[in-house]
Amino acid sequence: MKKVITKNTFIIVMICLLIPVGQNLAQESVPLKTGVDKKALISELEEIIPQLMKKAEIPGLSIAVIIDGKIIWSRGFGIKNTKTGESVTDDTIFEAASLTKPFFAYAAMKLVEKGELDLDTPLIKYAPQSYLEKKYIRHPVDLTGFRKDWFEKITARMVLSHSSGLPHGGPRKPLPILFEPGQKYRYSADGYMYLQRIIEHLKGDSLREIMRKLVIEPLKMKNSSMVWQEKYETQSAVGHDIFSETTGRFRKRKRAHAAASLYTTAYDYARFVIAMLNDIGLKKETVKQMLTPQIDVEKDVFWGLGFGLEHTDSGDAFWQWGDYVIFRNYIVAYKKQKIGVVYLTNSNNGLSIGPEIVKRAIGGGKELALAYLDYALYDSPSMVFVRTIKNKGIEEAVKLFHELRKENPDDLSEGSINSVGYTLLNSRRIPEAIEIFKLNVETFPNSANVYDSLAEAYVRKGDSELAIKYYKKTLEMIPKDTKADKAFLERLKKGALENLKKLEKKEKQYQRGA
Repeated sequence: MKKVITKNTFIIVMICLLIPVGQNLAQESVPLKTGVDKKALISELEEIIPQLMKKAEIPGLSIAVIIDGKIIWSRGFGIKNTKTGESVTDDTIFEAASLTKPFFAYAAMKLVEKGELDLDTPLIKYAPQSYLEKKYIRHPVDLTGFRKDWFEKITARMVLSHSSGLPHGGPRKPLPILFEPGQKYRYSADGYMYLQRIIEHLKGDSLREIMRKLVIEPLKMKNSSMVWQEKYETQSAVGHDIFSETTGRFRKRKRAHAAASLYTTAYDYARFVIAMLNDIGLKKETVKQMLTPQIDVEKDVFWGLGFGLEHTDSGDAFWQWGDYVIFRNYIVAYKKQKIGVVYLTNSNNGLSIGPEIVKRAIGGGKELALAYLDYALYDSPSMVFVRTIKNKGIEEAVKLFHELRKENPDDLSEGSINSVGYTLLNSRRIPEAIEIFKLNVETFPNSANVYDSLAEAYVRKGDSELAIKYYKKTLEMIPKDTKADKAFLERLKKGALENLKKLEKKEKQYQRGA
C-alpha cells in the first residue's frame, strides 16, 4: 500500500532531485523586502529562479510578488510539458490543489457577513437529513458506528479551521469522525466538502457558479475557474513526477470541490491574496477574524478560518500550500507589511525550493510554515539517491543508498523510499520498482507496509507466487508493527486479505487448468 509518512498524517511525503549548489538561504533570516528597489529585486529573481528550477529539476513555474499591497511583478518560467517543450507564459493555468481551501473560505465568509451562514451554528441545522445523507454522509445517520452526536456539533468555524474531526479522505462507511469536533487540529478536505454541500443547499446553486459570482468575477480573476474549461487544453501546464516525467494528460475536473479544484495563474491568485491584504470584498473585521488563530497546530503555527497562520521573526504571516503531488504550490503573505508571494509549479519537486523562493522574493524569518510542512529541500543530501536512480541506474543508487544511510540515517525514510518505488511502478518501470521495495524491506524489516508494497509490485509483474508470499508476510507483521497508525494497519490488513484471496483463487484456477 502506498503509505503516507509525514510529520503529520495528511501530508504526502516529498522527494525531489539534487544537484549540489551554492549558498542556500533557506535557513537564514533576512528582513522583509519592504521599501526595496523593485527593479533590482525583479532582476535578481529573473536570474535566480531559472537556476533554482534547474537545480530542483522543476519544469515549469509561475510566480507573483506583492509589495505594498500591489503586484509588482509576475512571470512564468520554464516549460508546461517536457514532452512538447511549450513555454510557461503569464496566463498558463496550474492546478492550485489545496490553495483552493482559503479561496473557498473567503466565499464562505461573504455568506457569514450577509447573515446567510453562522460560524457557530451546527451545519446539520442548515439542511434536511435526507439531503445530507445523499449528498455528503452517503449512509443513514443512524448507521451503526457513526458518531451522530459528534456530527451534530460540527460548525463552519470548525471546518474552516480544520478542527471538525472529519477525515482527509479514505473509507467513508460509516463516515469516520476522528475526535470530538472543536478539540484539536487535523487537516481535512472532507470537512470542506461538507461545508460545500451546505452552501450549495443554502444558495440553490453549484459551487462552480457560487465561486464565480462571489469571488472570481468580483476580483477580476480572468484566468481562473473551479472546473476544467476546454481552453485549458492548450493553456494549462501538465504535472511532472520526481523524475521530471509526465504522462501529458490533464486532470479535468467537471465538478467543483471546495478543497482542491481551482485552476488558476499566479497573477490571478495574487489578486485574491491582495484582497486579503487590503480588505477587498470583505469587511476589515471579517478579514481579521479569518487571520486570527482558531486552533493550535504546533509551536507558533496555528490555523485561522481558511489559512494557516504563523508567528515569525518578521511578524505574523498567513499561508497555504497546495499538493496534488505533480503540482506543488505555496503562498505566504504578511498583512501588516502588505507583502507576499505566490508561486505555482507543475512538479513533484515544486516545494523543494519553497524556502529559497520566499526568502529571495520577500525575505522573512525561518518560515515556520514550510519548516512545519517538512518537505525535503532541493539541496538535501538525501536527494542524491533519487538523482542517482535517474542518471546512473538502480545498482549505483542502491550502493549510494547504504553510504547515505550511514551518514544521514534519518534522511531516507521508509515513506520516502516507498514514494520512489511507487513512482517507478506507476511509470511501468516494474523491475526497478521491485528493487526499491526490496531495499525498503531490507532497511525497515519491522514495517508491515514495506512487504505490502513489494507484494503489489510482484502483482504488477505477474508473479503470483511471490505476491502471495509477501502478502502473507504483511499479515504476519501487522500485529508486530508498533510504529504505524492503527487505522492504517487495519486498512492494510483488509487490503492484504482481499488481494491474497484473489491471488490464491487465481492460482487454484491456473493449477486446475494446467
